[in-house]
Amino acid sequence: MIIGGVGAAAAAMLAEGRLGPRDPYVTDPSSWWGILPSTPPAQTARGVLAGLSALSVIALCLCWVLLVRAMTAGRVSTRAGLAAAAAWSLPFAVGPPLFSRDVYAYAAQGELARLGLDPATHGVATLLTAGAPDGSGRAFVWAVDPRWWHTHTPYGGAAVAVEKAAAAIGGGPAGTVAVLRVVAVLATFVMIALSLRLAGSDPARRRAVAVLVAANPVVVIHLVGGAHLDAIAAMLVVAALVLDRARRVPHPHPHPQAASGRTEAHGILPGAAATGLACLAGNVKATALLCVGWLVLAHLLAARRSPRPVRAGAVRLAADAAAAAVASGLSIAAAGFGPTWIHALSTSGTLTTGIAPAAVLAAAADGVLALVGVHPADGATQRVTRALCLAAAAAVVLALSLRAWRHSPGAPTGTGAAEGTPAPDGAPPAGGDRAFRAFADSRPDLVVVGFGGLAVALGNPVVYPWYLALCLAPLAVLAARGAPAGRRAGRLPGTAAGRTVAALVAASTWLCLATLPPLAATWRLLGPAGVAALVTVAGLAVVAGAAAALLAARRRPAPPTSTP
Repeated sequence: MIIGGVGAAAAAMLAEGRLGPRDPYVTDPSSWWGILPSTPPAQTARGVLAGLSALSVIALCLCWVLLVRAMTAGRVSTRAGLAAAAAWSLPFAVGPPLFSRDVYAYAAQGELARLGLDPATHGVATLLTAGAPDGSGRAFVWAVDPRWWHTHTPYGGAAVAVEKAAAAIGGGPAGTVAVLRVVAVLATFVMIALSLRLAGSDPARRRAVAVLVAANPVVVIHLVGGAHLDAIAAMLVVAALVLDRARRVPHPHPHPQAASGRTEAHGILPGAAATGLACLAGNVKATALLCVGWLVLAHLLAARRSPRPVRAGAVRLAADAAAAAVASGLSIAAAGFGPTWIHALSTSGTLTTGIAPAAVLAAAADGVLALVGVHPADGATQRVTRALCLAAAAAVVLALSLRAWRHSPGAPTGTGAAEGTPAPDGAPPAGGDRAFRAFADSRPDLVVVGFGGLAVALGNPVVYPWYLALCLAPLAVLAARGAPAGRRAGRLPGTAAGRTVAALVAASTWLCLATLPPLAATWRLLGPAGVAALVTVAGLAVVAGAAAALLAARRRPAPPTSTP
């Protein structure tokens, strides 16, 4: 499984790399050790390479699904999951940026910032006339997807600061992209390490992080391979959640009343620091501001349990506001520009991705309306469905926040069950719905940032795989109890934890498959008979795999219903 994934990853990297840019007007700034072609491949070669790239990504996703299945059965250790993640990521870490040209836009935006031009008010096409004297500005622009030549960056000051530093260090488009790749790989590594810290010492949760986060194709292909800035935002969000847990560590004292003031003071500083980190994440990617909102709410919930709740709430709110101001100020100072990026947040919404729920709903609505003879104005249905999806995402976040508010008086202040304390005699088996709800009640941070982040990612006007990065770690920790005792090993259980695993797998796999290269040349190369044969073989392979899995599950004895 791991070896097969390595082969699939290497094949995907080489095939997608040899395809070259999908737009004929785009030029790569370097050959990246000879992997990228100097001229576009012929139609026959393009058909072969596109088909190989698609099949390789599908194979990698299948290897990951099998790894997840083995994880839910308890047959994968944390070390094995991390080994798979490292082995699968290596080809994408050393290969060229693939499946998206966003990193080339980051590089051009960094060059703009290095020259003193605000990327939030200038398109990268400005470098054609206002670039460096050595003429490298044209190379920066020609590497960017033409759709983004005249748009303004929707990323915050912290992101622009990273891009600016990369341009200063890289000394050209190829060097800048290489620096950004190193930054993305390091940020992904730190994010995984912090996710393991977020999971605590419980082996099941650490295994879930290793498999559902580190080995996830979204992380392997897009955060590492695509070098997206979302890796930095995800790292900062997870760091904020880990740091915020420090304020809730209990400090036993023989006189609780005397210790309450000291405990409250000890909790304010880590909480404010966590808010600052989350605000830095929001200055990379605006959707990370969800974590800021949650942390402020969590600190107000903690103040409710204080002997003087109004005063405690005011102090915590002031500390959070100060931390957010410091983080934003540092981002502005490092970037060298004001918060002008706020006006450019609609940039990504100028395009449409067919996999976005808003786009799917718009297409369905247009089809239904056409049947009754109604033809809305161009884009009208799209605007309505986008508004509905954004409203639905906001409703989910609000509902989760209200749930956390209602359950806050009874929430434990210590680690307890949240840190893997064994359930007492008579408690439901680990992984059952009751245990999942109890754990979710004790960790509302994971619920709001995880499920709320997923709703925000899918409710966006456009959806890409790397948008899931911010919610992967919280959802993985929540879904750790996916194989309750008494269920057949290797089968995703019909519990809340199991459904969370299934949703995470489905969303990650579907979004990764949605970024496959266009296969028109492949279909033309195969012809009608070849396509029919390919579909038949694929169908037989799926049926054979499903039959083998069911047979193996029936032969395998059920695990014991109790643990020693």
